[in-house]
Amino acid sequence: MIKTIAIWASAAIMTAVCAQASASSPFSFIFTRPTPEPSPTPMTILQEDEGEPENTPNPTAEVHKEAPARVLPGGFAALPIDDSPGLEAPLQNYLPDNAGYEDESLSVRIERRRAYDTDIMLAYVKIADPSQMRTAMAAKYGSTKVVFPKVLAERANAVFAVNGDYFNYRATGYLVRQGELYRDRPDPTFDLLIIDDQGDFHIIQDPTEETAHAFEGNIINSFNFGPALVIDGQKVLPVKYFDAGTTKKAQRMAACQIGPLSYLFVATEGPENEGSLGLTVEELVEYVGTLGVKTAYNLDGGSSSAMILQGEKINALSARKNRYICDILYFSTLIPAR
Repeated sequence: MIKTIAIWASAAIMTAVCAQASASSPFSFIFTRPTPEPSPTPMTILQEDEGEPENTPNPTAEVHKEAPARVLPGGFAALPIDDSPGLEAPLQNYLPDNAGYEDESLSVRIERRRAYDTDIMLAYVKIADPSQMRTAMAAKYGSTKVVFPKVLAERANAVFAVNGDYFNYRATGYLVRQGELYRDRPDPTFDLLIIDDQGDFHIIQDPTEETAHAFEGNIINSFNFGPALVIDGQKVLPVKYFDAGTTKKAQRMAACQIGPLSYLFVATEGPENEGSLGLTVEELVEYVGTLGVKTAYNLDGGSSSAMILQGEKINALSARKNRYICDILYFSTLIPAR
């Protein structure tokens, strides 16, 4: 049985609310895929000074949270599985020139490469505990507020963050964030990425209620976008095309798992960036398939594609267009600033 923290009922409307490691770091992670055109649903821009919104629990929902009591090697405590922000990281642990971050609990290594006549940024991430991989929404579920990715990352005390799946663009999907089930409408059109309480990635292709509910484990976060790029180390071909955007050359974001608590994020530039053509989803599959990942999943891309380190966007800086978004996937340290 899937264990989630609480169950929320969602109406049939569009809703929104949605860290360099040492050179020896063996992790890997990937994100990519063009974002659909802006939602026709009017959105409210949440200004930076409006404070941190809270997700107020549904009073009718059954809550059965288990507070993490784990004490990790080194005496660090796991973070709570809720929508609270991560710990503020010590500034001295960030590496020069946006090269990453390094402490005893978190390692982030940024690399720059080029393929398909396109500049590509890789972010290798290694964590000590699954609770360090978290998500944050722009406002409480059901709101239409959106913000720039850096605003969300700063609010969450994220060492490193990437954009999510822009879940408020659609009314469907099996949406779990920080252990809360907000939407139970699996959509076979969009492959489902599940992140469990061990920090492992699982992809359900063409998800239905039956296949989503059959997942055995504690679901902490889920994403409804895709398509799947790599499953069990094998490239997923042919590509699942669900709209015209998957065939275009564009900015892409892919989320990948290399091994236990080891991830790789891949952000490609697009035609909006000088000297880059962008990648189709099929080219993205071929590229991430060379990186030694076990699992890879295409996230929202296009102008939504964002890698945030120390509160600043570091990818695709030559593009003038940046999109407001409603959610991020981010990483927190377990060592608070003093």
